[in-house]
Amino acid sequence: MPAFPDPDHAVRIAANELRIAWRKLRGKSTAQLASVGIVVLFGVAFTAAAAYGAYLGGRGVATDPGDVSSLLGLVPAALATLTLFMAAYMTVIQLGDVDARDGYLTTVPARDVVGGLLLAGYVRASGLFVAPLLVASVAFAVGAGSPLSLPLAALAVLALTATAFLVGFPVGAAIAYLGSRSALVARFKTVIGAVVFLAYFWLIVSGTFDEVVDPILDVAEASPVSWYADLATLAVVPGASAAKAGAVVVGSVVLGAGGVLASVRLSERRWYTESVEAGERETDSVAGGRLDRLVGRRPAWVARKSWLRARRAPIRLVFVAYPAFLLVTPVQASVEAGRVTASLPPSVALYGAWMTGAAFTLNPLGDEGAVLPVTAISGVSGREFVGGLVVASAVFGAPLTLAVAGGLALASPLPPVALACTVVAAVVLPVLAAALAAGVGTTYPKYDATNVSRSREVVVPSMWAFGVYTLAFLLTAGIATAVQVPAAAGALANAVGVTDAAAHVGALAVGVLLTGVLATVSVRIAVRAFDDYTA
Repeated sequence: MPAFPDPDHAVRIAANELRIAWRKLRGKSTAQLASVGIVVLFGVAFTAAAAYGAYLGGRGVATDPGDVSSLLGLVPAALATLTLFMAAYMTVIQLGDVDARDGYLTTVPARDVVGGLLLAGYVRASGLFVAPLLVASVAFAVGAGSPLSLPLAALAVLALTATAFLVGFPVGAAIAYLGSRSALVARFKTVIGAVVFLAYFWLIVSGTFDEVVDPILDVAEASPVSWYADLATLAVVPGASAAKAGAVVVGSVVLGAGGVLASVRLSERRWYTESVEAGERETDSVAGGRLDRLVGRRPAWVARKSWLRARRAPIRLVFVAYPAFLLVTPVQASVEAGRVTASLPPSVALYGAWMTGAAFTLNPLGDEGAVLPVTAISGVSGREFVGGLVVASAVFGAPLTLAVAGGLALASPLPPVALACTVVAAVVLPVLAAALAAGVGTTYPKYDATNVSRSREVVVPSMWAFGVYTLAFLLTAGIATAVQVPAAAGALANAVGVTDAAAHVGALAVGVLLTGVLATVSVRIAVRAFDDYTA
């Protein structure tokens, strides 16, 4: 059928895409491979937990189906929802396109390329949990004492995940296509992404995530999606419907075929239609101004260059948002209490300072990329280069940290001394964090780009720089903020025999002093590294 991909071409393209992905994985750094190993360990733990749960479920179904009947429809509903949303998301950011697209499209029809992407995408997106669920199918059959349950449960898992993926892929392709055709989306896609992230973060910290997910699961459970449970338990549950099991298999074939056709059509429109590019405003990247008079012409030039680079490719700063999830606990506590708790302002001050340092100074040499030799011969000294980066970070992060942490502190029950110390920390720590990050970043530089999507590569700090900077900053600056919480200050005051106010001020002084010492040493390391490069 000409409307469908050629199976042979699709398999070859999928195998090639998976081979490329494997080579990229093997080429990662030791730290990145270690993180992959951690994910694998979690996968093994998930497999063991799923197998044990399936074994117990099989025993329960065999002995008393009524006890687990409420879960029989929920499991396929949750699995279908997860697979569909994951497929749509990953199609938008990576799975919906291919690196060598022009080469493929001049060799085989677009539908064959889409077929290869569908096969490879299913393995990459669904393989994380399909393989554990197939193991769980074995455990379910053993628990139920029914060998026939194994092929039926495995068929249910494969049919459900494949169908959900084939529905999610065209949804993601449609979103990507609309994004490529809208000048407004192309221009403000970073803002849109930030809004989506903040909304997701708020759903988690406010405890309302389940209020959004539950209605979706209810709809899925009330739909024929729940019939996959009849297919999986047909051999052991007397009430399982053979008609529903057969209908869901036929429905999977029909819906999957429709998903393939929709994926082909949408991908062709996306690939063969010229994309809209976001318009760039005329910008003089080295224009003089007030900053020149405050810090000097060359440091100001370095700072403006960093801001311009971030404005043109804001996705390079996305990694600074990851640790924001550490604020989940204090934010949740404030939401549940209906007011700003005492722990939230110091936590925000600490995170804001960390973010300030990570934004522009955690990879000074690597961020320059191909223009590093030009910067080196421009006459900028190491002190001016590092100073400009610190200014870029501090001007960006210090006011933001002060505004958010200070505002929260005013609305919190912090005592006056702790409030004042939190405000001081929100002003001082961002500057010290930027200086501290500079030396760590030059000690552990990263020059190679990292794939953040199928078509985007950016240079981000190395995992070593990320880890060392975070650890050093938390062990020093964390003292200045942690003891601003009244409970911590009271414990420290009782331990050393001073007043709570003295504990607040003393912790701030010690934390700032330790961070300042590390920042001073770090700046010297960064200056020497740049000067050695230009020597």
